[in-house]
Amino acid sequence: MEYTIIALFSLSILLFIVSFVKKDRNKEVETQIENFSITLMQEIYQLKKKIKILEEEILIGQDDRYFTNSQDRMLTYDRDKILALYEDGHSLEEIEEITGLSIEKIQEILG
Repeated sequence: MEYTIIALFSLSILLFIVSFVKKDRNKEVETQIENFSITLMQEIYQLKKKIKILEEEILIGQDDRYFTNSQDRMLTYDRDKILALYEDGHSLEEIEEITGLSIEKIQEILG
């Protein structure tokens, strides 16, 4: 009986020492997951920056297209709308103010 207790006690001490020496696999997995999440966060941040830049370029392109080119303005006020304004009794000057088109373009559309 004494030998059994001594053997179990020594085995427990040996296992206790081995548990400190043995690598903790959970810590490795936690470290890998942490590194992976940091990498993902960096990539997401970079993608958001690129998307923001692209959105700004698209908006700038649209601003230039809609506000500098009279031909594109004519697309926003098509022939039917200009005809409807004219038939409602608006003068060419009023239609010019509403649409932003020149009187020549309006006359050309009314043709």
